[in-house]
Amino acid sequence: RMLLKYPGLTLVGGLAVAVAIAIGATSFVIISQAVRPDFPIAGGDRLMAVIYNTENPGNPERRLWADLQEWRGSIESLEHLGAFRRIEHTLTGGIAASEPVRVAEMSAAGFAVAASPPLVGRHLLEDDERPGAPLVLVISHRAWQMRFAGDASIVGRAVTLGGVPHTVVGVMPEGFRFPVNHDYWTPLRLDAAHHDRLDGPVLHVFARLKPGVSVAQAQAELATITARNAAADPAKYGRLHLALLPYTMEHSDIDEPAVAWMLGIVQVLISMLVVVVSLNLAILVYARTMARMGELAVRSALGATRKRILAQLFLEAAALTGVGALIGLTLADVVLEQLQALLSPIEAVPFWFQLDLNVLTMAYGLGMAILAAILVGVLPGIRATGSAMHAHLREATAGSGGARLGGTWTLLVVAQVAIAVAALPLAIFIVWHVVRADFTFPGFPVDQFVTAEIAMNDPAPLRARHAELIRRLEAEPGIAAVTFSSAVPGRASAYRRLEFDGGPPVEDAERRNVAVVLVGTNMLDVYQAGLIAGRTFEVADAGRPVLVVNRAFVNRLMGGGAVLGQRVRFSRTPAPPERDPGEWRDIVGVVDDFPAVSLEPGVEGDPTVYHPVAAGEAHPFTLAVRAPAAQHASIIARVRAIGVEVDPALQVSRLMSLTDAYDRQRRFGRMLAAGLAVVTLSVLLLSAAGIYALMSFTVAQRAREIGIRAALGAQPRRLLASVFGRALVQLGAGVTVGSVLSAAILSNTELSGERQVLLVFAVAAILVSVGVCAAAGPARNGLRIQAADVLRGD
Repeated sequence: RMLLKYPGLTLVGGLAVAVAIAIGATSFVIISQAVRPDFPIAGGDRLMAVIYNTENPGNPERRLWADLQEWRGSIESLEHLGAFRRIEHTLTGGIAASEPVRVAEMSAAGFAVAASPPLVGRHLLEDDERPGAPLVLVISHRAWQMRFAGDASIVGRAVTLGGVPHTVVGVMPEGFRFPVNHDYWTPLRLDAAHHDRLDGPVLHVFARLKPGVSVAQAQAELATITARNAAADPAKYGRLHLALLPYTMEHSDIDEPAVAWMLGIVQVLISMLVVVVSLNLAILVYARTMARMGELAVRSALGATRKRILAQLFLEAAALTGVGALIGLTLADVVLEQLQALLSPIEAVPFWFQLDLNVLTMAYGLGMAILAAILVGVLPGIRATGSAMHAHLREATAGSGGARLGGTWTLLVVAQVAIAVAALPLAIFIVWHVVRADFTFPGFPVDQFVTAEIAMNDPAPLRARHAELIRRLEAEPGIAAVTFSSAVPGRASAYRRLEFDGGPPVEDAERRNVAVVLVGTNMLDVYQAGLIAGRTFEVADAGRPVLVVNRAFVNRLMGGGAVLGQRVRFSRTPAPPERDPGEWRDIVGVVDDFPAVSLEPGVEGDPTVYHPVAAGEAHPFTLAVRAPAAQHASIIARVRAIGVEVDPALQVSRLMSLTDAYDRQRRFGRMLAAGLAVVTLSVLLLSAAGIYALMSFTVAQRAREIGIRAALGAQPRRLLASVFGRALVQLGAGVTVGSVLSAAILSNTELSGERQVLLVFAVAAILVSVGVCAAAGPARNGLRIQAADVLRGD
């Protein structure tokens, strides 16, 4: 009944609580999965990663093949000790065309440690790891269905991996993706005789704690091995410390307790958003509660206890926050579903990283709703139903104006406006950047390009294969041009620091990172990059010390000055004095930024340098084929087929139109923009509702004063000034504080000082306008007060 009686409060308050709980629940799921993931393997908490920690945190020594052979026969506290390495091969066979797939070259112990029997056939055995044994392949249930159409006779079928025949020997059950997110497994075969200690390929070692063995006991045994190795070979092992790590932590980049604590603090801060929203909502509820003082005082006089009245106010607030929590959890579920769909194609995301609502998350949302109900209902109730409640009633009936709002609530409104002015400019900047990226012409015909990433496990023959691939594609009908680069336009393969010959043109320019893109000599011409000055590359430039830079480079690092003929080199500072600091390179041209808008939300385009290289010198590289959009489907099929014909070991991945590639990259930014837009709208509505409630309450309490002043001849403008004065003081204080905070926040963005001022001014003007509009209704009601009506009530 109370929710329906105050529909404005219900709508604004419910929306604010829903958004806050949605944000809190979404972050709760993401952080929980990052810090404390549910590992969907029996006894997953006893599955460990074995690493050599170094003096560089987060950079362990992983060349462990020779050491692994020794550990298998000597470590007593661990069982199923094994390792894997990630590798890509082009897979040929099945119902789909040839494509690169991520393969886990893994010890047979990986299937034992995961304790999952095969669905069909068998998994890898130790005999498969011996040199000379037949080459075999185990596939996942997903690959079996998608790649081989669930063929019942899959066991014994021959396929080709990287041009080498393998025999499928088994299919794993649905959901099995160990060790990280894999669908294909082959035996890990390495010869210890060919790899010295701390030499060879990068491996990830895993094991399971034996029954009854604790982590501390196993770690003590590894400490003994660490000391023994350091004594035997201090040059190699003196800096290494053998350690255990929970398996999921090694593959989530959270291998330090401090990082987990930091994420926990972030979750607490995000949860505080519910508190902030609840306190702001409490302003509205307190005003409503004070308007009901007569009702509450009469009920108290008739015998209702304070506890009973507070319980009613709590239940009224709980109804509001409960509806908000239900909507918020539903919204969080939709957002998490979209995030999961966005992350699923990313093969580096672990299989145990599942973003969905669970019982713990729902309990979190319920807890936040109860906390909000306490803040929204009980706190204003305690304030309103204190010992002075009957005195308030007497004052109101005596015509003295009744209860008044204290300074605490006024301070909350000021703080709310300040937070809005501080946060909204950055949110608007990011939303605008995402929207602009979708509607701005990128500076070149994106819809005419098909791109793919090309790589080989052994890059030695890549130069010849690269040149042949381009030659074959250029001969295909319908293809207008072929080029390559180390990254698609808008991305960088690396960021390097530059030194300028003769000193930096602008202060501290040599300290700034620039995006470095290795390109074919025709790349800028094929993409139709707009030439501003100088020239683009010639065929003879491949490998020569020349560069072309973009407009952002000129504006931000050269102060907009002359750039042609300027010599720069990639800095290696700090570096040993005896090391060559690098070759000086001449800037021969300037092109426009392309794409014209950065793919990253909220970030302007980077200063970029383009360096020409010959075919095969960039590994991996991005292939770009220019052709009419209507032919893209057939072109994609031909690129994949020609790649296999050139060399089955050639990996052609991420093959799609450039339009689709950009769309995937921008999907997260669009989700972020939508979320920020909802939060921005909520803040504006909550600010307007808070000001409206305070103004309405103030006018109601001053009704007698306003009526008498009007009867004595006070002009309407003077009455309006007295009514608006309170709101304008609050708005002015909030805008002043918020503007200072916003300037500090925006100083870390790429916005110029002038644009920062304009954006903050625009947001401040919007907040003031919203506040004035919110105060207009109560002010108009104040002018309608008649002295006779007020005195008749007295």
